[in-house]
Amino acid sequence: MTREFYGCTTDAQRSINVLLSLPATGKEQDWEFELADPNRIGEMLQASATQNLNYDERCALSLLLIASMEERSAAGNLEGDLIRKAHMLFNNNAELRAAMMFYWIELHRSSDDELMRKILLG
Repeated sequence: MTREFYGCTTDAQRSINVLLSLPATGKEQDWEFELADPNRIGEMLQASATQNLNYDERCALSLLLIASMEERSAAGNLEGDLIRKAHMLFNNNAELRAAMMFYWIELHRSSDDELMRKILLG
């Protein structure tokens, strides 16, 4: 299953900005990269599991989560437990996983395809 996904909506970004109290200005070009925060991955995973989010908001939060995980991995300190938790999130939502596969892998937005495969495919 491939679901074309080219980025999250502005409304979804605003919702996640509020949910996570992000320092957004509304002028971000690459929202998920500019607001990625490797120190808040646990909080993002928790929000994904506990908040009542619509599909667009789930996609926005997923973009932010994955960008944050890539940043932390590049710094050399992404724990396997966080990768497993993220994988479980996407494993439980095929539509969301397909959208993230398209965005990060098929559109070549990821700087670490191996990490993307671990997160999205296990």
